[in-house]
Amino acid sequence: MKFEPSKDNQTIAFWGTLVVLVFISGFFLMKNIAMSADETVHAPIISDILGGTNLFPTHCPYLPGYHWSMALLMKLCHVSDFISMRTLTALLSFLCFVIFFMLANKVDRDSAIQKSLLFLFFPLFFPFFFLVYTDIYSMFYVFLALWAALNKRLWLSGMFGILSLFVRQNNIIWLAFIGLLVYFQNYYPQYRWRDIKRWMPKFFFFFLAAILLVAFAILNKGLIIGDKAHHFLTLTCGNIFFSLFLFFFFFLPLNLRNFPKIVAFLKQNKIMWLILIELFLVYYLFFNADHPYNRFGRFIRTWIMFMMTASLFNRFLTFLPIAYAVLSLCVTRLHRPSFYLFYPFAILFLLPLSFVEIRYSFIPFSLFLLFKEKDSERIILMTHAINIVVIGCLIFLMWDGSFFP
Repeated sequence: MKFEPSKDNQTIAFWGTLVVLVFISGFFLMKNIAMSADETVHAPIISDILGGTNLFPTHCPYLPGYHWSMALLMKLCHVSDFISMRTLTALLSFLCFVIFFMLANKVDRDSAIQKSLLFLFFPLFFPFFFLVYTDIYSMFYVFLALWAALNKRLWLSGMFGILSLFVRQNNIIWLAFIGLLVYFQNYYPQYRWRDIKRWMPKFFFFFLAAILLVAFAILNKGLIIGDKAHHFLTLTCGNIFFSLFLFFFFFLPLNLRNFPKIVAFLKQNKIMWLILIELFLVYYLFFNADHPYNRFGRFIRTWIMFMMTASLFNRFLTFLPIAYAVLSLCVTRLHRPSFYLFYPFAILFLLPLSFVEIRYSFIPFSLFLLFKEKDSERIILMTHAINIVVIGCLIFLMWDGSFFP
């Protein structure tokens, strides 16, 4: 019998080849950029672990799961230089992309390639695929935990969730989201004890993750390990407003398409005007750039925050895209009703973070890409056109040494 590859396999092979070429091109564009920002922290930690001089670093705010993984890979590959660190980070980032594609294929097969390409060319993510940073590796384990959960392999999901805590302790929020998502998709409304006893053991590793994190917090006297003066848990809306501001621009074609829906939504829900006024008051009173890490001049986020807070007029002007983003999210449909749980957990994830940082929006933005319904081809083409231009500008600025995301 003559083997004939299916059309789906040919499509995946074509786009897979394109993705590999994009990753290779991105790596060669980024690999010789000077060591940037937090790379000056992470690279020495990896080198110390690799050399056996400091296996459990205490000056980093989070557990060194990324650093241990990198040191192990470098030891297995018999390399120790900085370019090798970036090379291995790029390989791990590629695996993160593969898992995102598997997730997208599980959520909606018809839009899997579309969403995966949006993830690949998302301007906030793309430079960090090739830099010695923990954020993409952190997403990798969150994606693995979600993928296992959607496939009803809850013990495996909990194990991946525990591994994610070794990279970022606050990933416990996403593990809680995954657990609740599984409950609503598979067990709701089973709340009687005789029902709970039947499915509760499947969540063993979810509960174990919570117990381990509580034990760590007790022993460590807090969730933060190092640099506690600048990394502390509080209640602040800074990252929520900043993420909404970015959302308006990075999803601009989608947001503009939603305009008629927003008008209809406001006509039907006039209370939203009052909610937006209250949001503006919170934004005006509490959004600020007082944290020392939000004052470094060569970060793009610093420039954006200065623009947002420079005057009352600036605050009003920059609140307009924030308000529009809120309304656009209200009218954007997600694939399943249970996926709307993502919104309160995104707020819970961003709310305790003390300083405003672009990278904190990585997981919320990637999950939004994953959960939203398929866009039209016109919207996708416009989004890619904007994203590729922004990526080019970011890489140029990083090569020039002028700014860093």
